Amino acid sequence: MTTAEFTPGQRKVSVDQAFKLAAEHHAAGRRAQAEALLSQILKTEPRHAFAWQLLAILAHEAGQTAQAIELMGKAIQNHPMVGQFYANRGEMCRLVDNLDQALSDGQQAVKLDPKSPIAHSNLGIAWYHKGELEKAEACQKQALQLDPNYLPALNNLGSICRDRKDREGAVAMYRKVLALRPDFIESANNLGAVLVEMEDPEAGLKVLVDVIRARPNYAEAHCNIGNAFLALENFEKADLAFQNAIRLTPDYVEAYEGLARCAQEQRNLSAAEEHANKALAIKARPATYSLLGGIYSEQSFPEKAAEAYDKALEMNPELVSAWLGKGHLLMEMGRMDAAEQSFQRALQLDPENIAPRLSLTQVRKTKADDENFAALEKSAQDIGTMPATKALSLHFALGKAYEDLKRHDEAFPHFIEGCRLKRERIDYNAENNQLIAQNICKTFSPERIESLRGAGSDSRAPIFVLGMPRSGTTLTETIIASHPDVYGAGELPDLLQIIGQTAGEPPVGYPLNLPLLTKADLTRMGTQYVEQLMQRAPSSPHITDKMPANYLGVGMIHLMLPNAKIIHVKRNPVDTCVSGFTRLFNKSQHQSYNLRELGRYYRDYLTIMAHWRQVLPTGSFYEIQYEDLVANQEEESRKLIAFCGLEWNEACLDPHKTERNVKTASVTQVRQPVYKSSVERWRVYEKFLGPLLEELGDAVPNR
Repeated sequence: MTTAEFTPGQRKVSVDQAFKLAAEHHAAGRRAQAEALLSQILKTEPRHAFAWQLLAILAHEAGQTAQAIELMGKAIQNHPMVGQFYANRGEMCRLVDNLDQALSDGQQAVKLDPKSPIAHSNLGIAWYHKGELEKAEACQKQALQLDPNYLPALNNLGSICRDRKDREGAVAMYRKVLALRPDFIESANNLGAVLVEMEDPEAGLKVLVDVIRARPNYAEAHCNIGNAFLALENFEKADLAFQNAIRLTPDYVEAYEGLARCAQEQRNLSAAEEHANKALAIKARPATYSLLGGIYSEQSFPEKAAEAYDKALEMNPELVSAWLGKGHLLMEMGRMDAAEQSFQRALQLDPENIAPRLSLTQVRKTKADDENFAALEKSAQDIGTMPATKALSLHFALGKAYEDLKRHDEAFPHFIEGCRLKRERIDYNAENNQLIAQNICKTFSPERIESLRGAGSDSRAPIFVLGMPRSGTTLTETIIASHPDVYGAGELPDLLQIIGQTAGEPPVGYPLNLPLLTKADLTRMGTQYVEQLMQRAPSSPHITDKMPANYLGVGMIHLMLPNAKIIHVKRNPVDTCVSGFTRLFNKSQHQSYNLRELGRYYRDYLTIMAHWRQVLPTGSFYEIQYEDLVANQEEESRKLIAFCGLEWNEACLDPHKTERNVKTASVTQVRQPVYKSSVERWRVYEKFLGPLLEELGDAVPNR
């Protein structure tokens, strides 16, 4: 026994007794007392390796891992034959991404202490983070040979299964751990996360809520709960969960990615980009580049999107999200064969994922002998018991496939059920939408418009193509964008974001902000819009913006951009609504998932457009009928191009040949020559459309 004595409190104790007391302080959470006692020990006996180790553990637990690694080095220096020291330092090195040192220490720990399951398991974790799953698995299995119930090894085997996309195997491993020890929080957290990945966020949420109750400051669990709420489209709760994760762990990359996805889903693309770049500043991850690719694509920056996806796949060639995102980008560019290959690659990597199969139904028309169609029908056998998130996508995929095969009576029930499941998880209020329409009509009086006229940007670059979603705006824009003096930018969020800027106290947004705006404000807003627009194609004389919902802001365009051209595309109301109802939109269009609400939305749209005709000068916007355009393509195209102030160009007769990025639900149709088969499409589904037809009332033509 060491003879030196200490006096913690009023007692004199030996070094060994002091160390035991320090360990007790540590176990009881009395960090300051433990550190003070260890410092006294090391002054008396500086080669006390186990005191250095405990000091390192205290530093690590306080978030000072770099200092902890240095302290563990002192323990090793003073006693180089203790495997536990190497195991501990190796795990600390892994946590700061020094994987080479982690592997070296882990191998030394196993060499010194071959019968330690901890040493084998920690080495396996290092191999796991190095991407060497077979070596990682071998280490965990060796740990289990030494201790069949060693829970960390079972948990780690679950994570290896998860990485291999064997999610059922992962669930089995995590449940095995919890059967042995229900309070093993890490496995419960992992179980919740993998259930979310299996498109069962409701089940995942139940598990994760219990995890948070047991450990309120578990940042990873907060992040996983954020992912669950995100999958359920509860963006407010998802955002809060990600913020909680960042509060607990300020450099939490995955939580910043979650905030970016929340903002992206809510069409706040500038915030989404900002959050994604914060994540990249902390650590460059392929998942973040893939996320940025989607954000850039929605911002209509296809070159930047392609670069981001390529960077993600360069870092991780097996990243499913990047293959899916790249596939959709290739579709938008008209490269259908390459897009199909990208979706097939995603499917190979994750065969249980419905998203690639849904994408494959969109890139090509389904044929009866398609392998993808056969797989969808096989999956449908379990559709009644599968998680709602997965069933939702499968219903839309089957609906599209049956429609392609002209099996309409089988198609529409799938669309109805898919829309029902989607509607359950989104926040949409038809009364609120009607109130918006009423406020627009009330706020934009002829007198107010006249008082604000004469301001804005004088740019002639913008050409707006607007109307109801699925009304023919994509075809119309592509005809215009086929002209050599026009760049087609697609659906831009810019206008609605700019006119939605709040004003007053308390702050109000569009349209109630109009009475608070001055001519100077309108000039500023118009200039801002043009500056953002020109970023897409700085050298183009004209740029189209075909965000359909811009019909809400025709009056603002008139005031902010008096020289802009505005084209309103009209289509048979029932065809328009049915086309929207049978499409699973990437984001927004929440009115589309209930036939009655969709009919009400269309009536509100008619009210707003009628108001613009009444209060704006004749010729403020040009109206084109989709059915006329497809029936008399050249005549209508010539009138359209003339309204835009452009000389006629024959390229406008072959819009499907135009090489441009098309980001819209009509991305495949616009790559075909103009066709008439979608006219009166709704007739094959008429028996299903009662609520829609009732709401549309006298707007239904020829009935």
